[in-house]
Amino acid sequence: MRGRGGIVLLAAIVAFCGLTPLLSPHDPYLPDPALALLPPSPRHWLGTDQLGRDLLTRTAAAGTISLLTAFAITAITTTIGTLAGTAAGLAGGLPERLLRQAATVALALPGLTLALALAGVLPPGPGTMVAALVPFGWVNCGLIAHTATRRVAASDFVLATRALGASPSYLLRRTIAPHIAGPVLTVATADFARTLIAATSLSFLGIGLPPPVTDWGGLVNDAVPLLIAAPRLAIAPAIALALTGVAVTLIVDARRLR
Repeated sequence: MRGRGGIVLLAAIVAFCGLTPLLSPHDPYLPDPALALLPPSPRHWLGTDQLGRDLLTRTAAAGTISLLTAFAITAITTTIGTLAGTAAGLAGGLPERLLRQAATVALALPGLTLALALAGVLPPGPGTMVAALVPFGWVNCGLIAHTATRRVAASDFVLATRALGASPSYLLRRTIAPHIAGPVLTVATADFARTLIAATSLSFLGIGLPPPVTDWGGLVNDAVPLLIAAPRLAIAPAIALALTGVAVTLIVDARRLR
């Protein structure tokens, strides 16, 4: 039940972010100073921002960027972690020791702080966010993939398949991959939430995506000077981000309870 609730909530957020800019008559990026800071009304359900842009449409458009950025980075880190962990788990020996040492170093370092430092010396953009978040984002998935691979590789059915002369590629595709997919997917889902928070944090600090394209963190950053006069400018993206985090957490908790 918890997992279904999380899936429904996440689907609703994705639908809101994807459909609202398409259905709304307002351009999320085109300023209109004559409409600046209008209060909520039937025409502008959440009002307008300091440049006269519809806040509801802009929040949805920023959400699309946030979700796509987090998904892309998570896909990269999950792929790297899964490949590294699976390879080390199958090979053992030196590759396994190298994986553990790399993971130990990555976990010991303040990942977000280093990401901020790296993002601070590079020009804003998607490439900078990838470079800032990928080097340390693969660790959890890599360790889980390694542990799951070692456990499955030592099971009787895999040993029997190997004894019958199965190739390493066959073992990986047919016997190991299906059994490690569940744990890896669970960790990847949790990593998505962490990546979403990290990416929006970079944008909130002004070193994320360059304007006019922005994400939820960028919207909150833009709203800081107007927190007293128009707090809704920051509340709308903050609530959207919080609801996304809740939805992903419900999904992860449901998967862990299986």
